[in-house]
Amino acid sequence: MNIFHKITLTNLKKNKTRTIVTIIGIILSTAMFTAVTSSISSLHAFMKEYTIDTEGSWQGAAFRVTQSESKDFLSHDEIDSSVSLKYIGYANLTDSANQYKPYLYICGVTDDVTTLLPVHITKGRMPENDSELLLPEHLSYDGGIAYNLNDEITLDVGERVDEDGFVLDNNTSLLGNKSEKSKDGKVIPLETITNTEPKTYQVVGFYSRPSFESFHAPGYTALTLSSARTSYQDIYFCLHNSKDVSSFLEQNAPYSYTMNYDLLRLDGASMEDSLNRTVTSLAVILIAIIVLGSISLIYNAFSISISERTRQFGLLSSLGATRHQMIHSILFEAAFLCLIGIPLGIFFGLVGIGITFYFTGDTLAILYRSDTTLHLTLQPSVAGIVIAVTLAFITVLTSAYLPARKSMKLSALEAIRQTSDINIHSKKVHTFPLTEKLFGFEGMLAAKNYKRSRSKYRATVISLFLSIVLFISASSFCAYLTRSAGSIYNGNGYELSCTIYSENNYDPDTLLTKIRALDGVDKASYGASFAACFTVAKEDCSKEFESFYSDYEQAYYSNTLPADDSYELTALIYFVEDYLFEDYLKEIGENPSDYQNSDHPTGVLIDRLHVFNDKYYDINIFANPSSQDIVLSSLDEDVKNTCTVTAGTFSDTIPFGVSAPSDYAKFIFPYSCKDALWQALSQNPDSTLGNSYYIKTDNHKQVQTDLNTLFDSENISADIYDYMDSIESERAIITVINIFSYGFITLISLIAAANVFNTISTNIILRKREFAMLKSIGLSPKGFRKMMQFECLLYGCKGLLYGLPVSIGITWLIYQAVCDGIDFGFFIPWYSFVIAIGSVFTVVAATMIYSMRKLSSENTMDALKNENL
Repeated sequence: MNIFHKITLTNLKKNKTRTIVTIIGIILSTAMFTAVTSSISSLHAFMKEYTIDTEGSWQGAAFRVTQSESKDFLSHDEIDSSVSLKYIGYANLTDSANQYKPYLYICGVTDDVTTLLPVHITKGRMPENDSELLLPEHLSYDGGIAYNLNDEITLDVGERVDEDGFVLDNNTSLLGNKSEKSKDGKVIPLETITNTEPKTYQVVGFYSRPSFESFHAPGYTALTLSSARTSYQDIYFCLHNSKDVSSFLEQNAPYSYTMNYDLLRLDGASMEDSLNRTVTSLAVILIAIIVLGSISLIYNAFSISISERTRQFGLLSSLGATRHQMIHSILFEAAFLCLIGIPLGIFFGLVGIGITFYFTGDTLAILYRSDTTLHLTLQPSVAGIVIAVTLAFITVLTSAYLPARKSMKLSALEAIRQTSDINIHSKKVHTFPLTEKLFGFEGMLAAKNYKRSRSKYRATVISLFLSIVLFISASSFCAYLTRSAGSIYNGNGYELSCTIYSENNYDPDTLLTKIRALDGVDKASYGASFAACFTVAKEDCSKEFESFYSDYEQAYYSNTLPADDSYELTALIYFVEDYLFEDYLKEIGENPSDYQNSDHPTGVLIDRLHVFNDKYYDINIFANPSSQDIVLSSLDEDVKNTCTVTAGTFSDTIPFGVSAPSDYAKFIFPYSCKDALWQALSQNPDSTLGNSYYIKTDNHKQVQTDLNTLFDSENISADIYDYMDSIESERAIITVINIFSYGFITLISLIAAANVFNTISTNIILRKREFAMLKSIGLSPKGFRKMMQFECLLYGCKGLLYGLPVSIGITWLIYQAVCDGIDFGFFIPWYSFVIAIGSVFTVVAATMIYSMRKLSSENTMDALKNENL
């Protein structure tokens, strides 16, 4: 260790308070860097685990691959691993409660299918031969067909073909349900099962609904073990290089294909990198705020240290020390402090974020799926730790080097005499007469002292300025995240909905009475809905609607703007109970008697849309909404039935039982109009429209269980949807954001407070000689207090004068960056401004009181003799 290192260490020991505060600053900044990088790596790992758990670890899939094509496809060296789903056939399910899933779709798999595909067995085991069958759970709760373990079932298995004999797979939705098409005078079904053979299987297990079965698939996917050749198969695979999946499929997939976009996106192998961009931008904002706060604290600490040692550097320079040696001495000081602060910062950062994940991991997991068994745990990456260490080290070195370089520009004589610290010009030290009148001689003295030595006070003002900006920026960042989390959700007013299939034979009012009688049900009603088209003239549309859809009508609707300058839009037609409809009309200020003409249905049109295009927007379709006749037409292009209805009024209010605003307009009618409108617009007038029940409850889980029991006892097939899952996800998002927000604000506040404390206390201590001189000429303790009170006011006002406008500007930038995708106005979290203003004067006053008390025990003569101050 050379003499410069020894001098550096001696100075650190001599100024223990500043050394400790600087180390605390390094610890806090490193801990926050570590927390940010570890949070990102942990969240990334969890998202990947979840994606593999729900979607599988496959990267690409080729569909309808024949036996000969599969050999060529799998012979490519790029493929690392693969599994196949072999088409064995379809079997009719005559008792299926879901009219859109009338088949059991049987696939052959091999033992290694679970390596790439998510097959989660809930009961039993995997098939071990081609006479054993693994059934999906939703065959029971969605299809209403229940089997038990070890049941033997005999199925007529065959090929599903369309009217032209083309073999259909499970990626093709049902072509027709009891629908037929006339061809050459003959009635031919749109699709059928042919070449059937009876096969007997033993049920050996059940598994969760697989993600590789699309929601529009007409068959429930059952798995059996099979190595036999089949006509077609779906191949799921992984490549050695995931970035080549897209080009590989384009060149080699014989028919259709898809990719595991979520997994590829997380691996950075997808062009759709919006998630990565969002995470990166948030991380950059957080790290930028941390760097700013850390540099302001550590820079000021080194700046004060170097200012205090300027005379020492001058003496060393006069003795032959080079600038390189002295800068090396300062950088050694920075490295030594890093050696202590960075490891502790990493430790506390990992412990802090680990504890946070321990208490919030399950809450974060709910954001993805309420019934997931996965947990968010701390999974720091080596790269993340290296980035945190590098950022902290660079921050400290930069904070030390900048003031050192400025100090080294002085000559040895200037450094010893310190003539550059104070430059006096008569005009610059002039004070307003009002200052002396308001604050007395002491206030005037403090004002002149500030003006004659701005450099000594600049660090304090800058410290306060940065502290204000950091606190308000962090608060604004968190406030906008919380607001954006809540704005993307729209409440329906009910927690559960039950869709009853039209085939069920039941009395709606009787069933409603039984539902209302269940424990925990606060409110319940029933209704129905279906979709229809309506046309709006371009001249009647609002400017916001035209502007929103001008560039991508085809993206939201299948049609373009026709020649007659009108839009053909989709509306959801809702029917609510008559008494609810009457109460709803009174609520929005309408006369119910104007809506009672059953021959000509009159309803309420909600033309407020909640749509997304890079961000969410709320827009109205009509420019000047008024009562008018509207022609509704069926969605079916082949059977274009029409019906004229009246929009009695327009409203943004929705009644109970109607879903929240979406990208479709909504027509609200009384339930008594349901049959007339359905028969007028349906392609099959003889069919009936099923009902839905809407339930408000505080105990959604128990009520859902009771509903299943009730429907089973009534022999009713229904789909129950729990909206509370989404609501709980929203609450979880806000809870997690608040936890991280307040933790982040707390750490930033600690850095800011330490910064202010370190700067002010050290500056006052460095003014020992000045204060001793004022005492020697008769300035009383009361005069000192008045002078320090004015300085406190001066510091606070100067810091606020610069800090508040800049904070508003940064809040605007945060609004632009963070809220991309959310449509709400710019706002300022005023509470953070109030807290910042109060905290500035509190911290400054407390620091000055602490420093002055520390100086009160100093001997005046000793302070006057000390030339190092």
